Amino acid sequence: MAPLDNLIITFYLAFIGFAAWLFRRFSNSSSDFIQGGGTMMWWMAGATAFMTQFSAWTFTGAAAKAFEDGISVMFIFWGNALGFLVAAAFFAKRYRRLRVETAMEVIRIRFGGVSEQVFTWLSFPITLMACAIWMNGLAAFFSALFAIPVTTTILTMGIVVTLIAISGGAWTVSVTNVMQLILLIAITFVIGVTAFQALPEPTAVWHAFQPIYGEGVPHTAIFVAWALAMLLQQTMSNNHTLSSYRFLTTANDNDATKAALLAGGLFLFAPLLWFAPAWFVASLGVDLHAIYPALGHSANNGAYLYFIQHVMPQGVLGLVMVALVAATISPLTSAHNRNAGIVVRSLYQVWIKPDASGREQLIVGKIATLMSGAVATLAALLLASVESYSLFEMMILFAAFIQMPLNIPSLLALVTLKTPNWSGWATVLVGCLVSLTMFFLFDLRWFTLLPLSEREVKELTVVATLIAHIVFTGGFFLLTRVFFSQEPQRIQQQRAALAEQLATPIREKEQAPINHLQGIYVGSITGVAGLGLIVIGFFLEADAQWPFFTTGGLVIAFSALLIVRRSQKNVTCVNG
Repeated sequence: MAPLDNLIITFYLAFIGFAAWLFRRFSNSSSDFIQGGGTMMWWMAGATAFMTQFSAWTFTGAAAKAFEDGISVMFIFWGNALGFLVAAAFFAKRYRRLRVETAMEVIRIRFGGVSEQVFTWLSFPITLMACAIWMNGLAAFFSALFAIPVTTTILTMGIVVTLIAISGGAWTVSVTNVMQLILLIAITFVIGVTAFQALPEPTAVWHAFQPIYGEGVPHTAIFVAWALAMLLQQTMSNNHTLSSYRFLTTANDNDATKAALLAGGLFLFAPLLWFAPAWFVASLGVDLHAIYPALGHSANNGAYLYFIQHVMPQGVLGLVMVALVAATISPLTSAHNRNAGIVVRSLYQVWIKPDASGREQLIVGKIATLMSGAVATLAALLLASVESYSLFEMMILFAAFIQMPLNIPSLLALVTLKTPNWSGWATVLVGCLVSLTMFFLFDLRWFTLLPLSEREVKELTVVATLIAHIVFTGGFFLLTRVFFSQEPQRIQQQRAALAEQLATPIREKEQAPINHLQGIYVGSITGVAGLGLIVIGFFLEADAQWPFFTTGGLVIAFSALLIVRRSQKNVTCVNG
């Protein structure tokens, strides 16, 4: 790694560390630490929603999928876009109208205390497993680039992420997410546009992959089924109760809707820029296994890296490392903050000390953040030894087999209110049985005699698992409606009150006062980062300057927009 790359990484870590230190003073209570006090601007919540849906895995495991199979990977990210647009139309405002601070409080309101505890204890290992996959995605990149042991990268990232999350909770997490989003969009925009320009013609991607969705799927119908399954799976993943924390930080339900629209809009176009470099490398017919032998069977994870090393000018590698670290820090810090909120609200206050003071809750939240970071790091180290599946396959199988038992009932929780309280934990149990059956007993030969390729077997297994969960897990949940009439009168009255609450927008007098200086602070700090990139560009050779000037200019433009809009808001508030 060149000295310039070292300088850029050092500058970035100092920048994020300073931002976390500056915004730590916004967390003065447990509510601030867990939920940001419900006073975050919609664009900050939207940035967090967007940044928590991808990680370095996007530029390693998912880039490998783009390198191997063309546009196939796009359906996962377009599924995110569809999911957030559905959230904007229906789910986001309903979650915010519940007027709670954590996702598990939503479960308690809808299904009662027993289901809350079941979801709480099952969500921890699922969240920590996701963190482990994200950290391995970054470790794979660093291992290919610098021959740094995977364990070293995982340990370093674990420490950095935990310190950021513990410093100021939801505030430092969301603020750093916004700043990292601005940097990430600017950097990947420059690289993505360069990749498209480097293609000999716009249709080069089509020529590189025959068919366009890659090899190994002789039966087109199987790919179509898989693509539709990814759209549906990601839509469900973005709208279930356990992911509702993204919308609980906004001031009102309208802001929650705007946050979802922002995230959905970004996911429509950003992935095209992310995967263009991998498509370009594929069009060259590069053998990545020969170039990155240290990565072994995962050598294709280096597709994005190859483009940076062989096409982009000096110093851009450091920018890409910033983008990768940013993409990993965001979902990790959000996950640890979410775990802390669950520990405080659903464990400590339920089982240990219901009347705990605000300061006690804040301390417990920070301890929980520390423990979450430590266990996630350990899980990542264990996962690093698994070689039978690629990073891409791990993520897809994880979503299909492990997350679905919880996602189905938590997704349908606010779609239909007339199911008994026990429908929550009972549906999770049914979902676990479905996953176990599909993983250990299911055989595709029960349904087809066609000879299937290895890729087709894996993709059809994911499709079949999703269908099984929709039919059996979702069907079981809906069938429990027939028992709702047997619920005590108290429960039925609570459910009627819940329906009324979901239909009632948050009134202005219910909203906590919003500090519009958020935008000015974030814009100012991020603007300094953009200026720093431009300054670095002046010290480079002429042909290496343009990426830094362009990226820095974009960062400054976004920062100026935040400052100007927030300044106008402040003036309006003062005049009002």
